[in-house]
Amino acid sequence: MQQQDHVWQLVAGCLSGNASPEELEALQLIMHNDPVFKNTVELLFHFFYSSYYKNPGEIEDAWQRHEKRIGAG
Repeated sequence: MQQQDHVWQLVAGCLSGNASPEELEALQLIMHNDPVFKNTVELLFHFFYSSYYKNPGEIEDAWQRHEKRIGAG
């Protein structure tokens, strides 16, 4: 379970813009090795960024609530 948590923390870091170059590289490698996960992440990124630019304040509030729920904020 910890491996899954780590992977989703990498995704969250990418979405928030806080991922280091090493974290970006690690996520790219995981996505390269798992096409289903890659599709999932690409859909998530597409949804996140298309929604963000439509209403950035609402998305930011939702993201902060999510971080609190997972204990990251």
